[in-house]
Amino acid sequence: MQNSSSKTSFLLTMCLLVAGLAGAAPSLAADAAYDGATGLLTLPVVDVPGTGVVNAGLRLSKDNPIEFTLQSAQIYSTAVTLNSKSARVRDGGVLYIPSAQVGSQLYELNMTLIRQDPITFGNLQVLGVTNVVPPAPDPLQLSITAGETRYAQLCASCHGSNGGGAALGPNLVASALTTFSPLRVKINNTMPPGNPSACIDSGSSTCATDVTNYIINRLQR
Repeated sequence: MQNSSSKTSFLLTMCLLVAGLAGAAPSLAADAAYDGATGLLTLPVVDVPGTGVVNAGLRLSKDNPIEFTLQSAQIYSTAVTLNSKSARVRDGGVLYIPSAQVGSQLYELNMTLIRQDPITFGNLQVLGVTNVVPPAPDPLQLSITAGETRYAQLCASCHGSNGGGAALGPNLVASALTTFSPLRVKINNTMPPGNPSACIDSGSSTCATDVTNYIINRLQR
C-alpha cells in the first residue's frame, strides 16, 4: 500500500506530466482498450484526484508479472462527465479500470502504483470478465447492401451503374420518384421491363424494397 507521502509524490508527478498538454483533449470513448500489437493500454478518461480528468496511455513494459508504464497523459481543458466506465485513481495509488476491451472481452481491473520514476502500475488484479456484445446489424444498411447487388444485376444495364441514365433507361438520380413508397411500387410492378417478376417483394424476396433503398439512399444522395 502506498503511504500518504508517496501518493502525494505520485499526484505531483502526474500534475507535472500533464501540465504541458493542458490544451489537448483527445476524443472521448466509452471503454479503455488494449492493443495487443503495440502493447498500449488507452484510458480515455481517468479521474486523478488533485490533478483532474486525464486521457492516458500506458504501455506494457513487463509481462511476467504484468506491468504497465505511463507513456502519455493529457488533461482535459473542458469539463468531462464521469460515468460507470471511467477509470479512477483510488486511495493508495490503485488504478481502477471498470471496462477495458481486450480482443472480444471486457475486463474490470485493478492495478497498483509500484514505481514512480517512471510511473508504473503492476499487481494486476482481474475483477471480472464479460464478452463484448456485437451491435445488432442495421436493417436499412443490410437492405441497401442487398439492393446494390440487385441493382447491378437487373438495373444498371438500362439506368447506368451510377443511376445517371443510359440509352434504354431514364436518369434515376434526377427522377421525380424520390420517396420510398411510389418508387418501390414502380419497381415491384413494372421493373425490369419485360421481366417485372424478377424484382418483387414476396414471402421469399425483398428485391423491390432493397433496390428502392439503394436508389434513394445512395444514388439520389
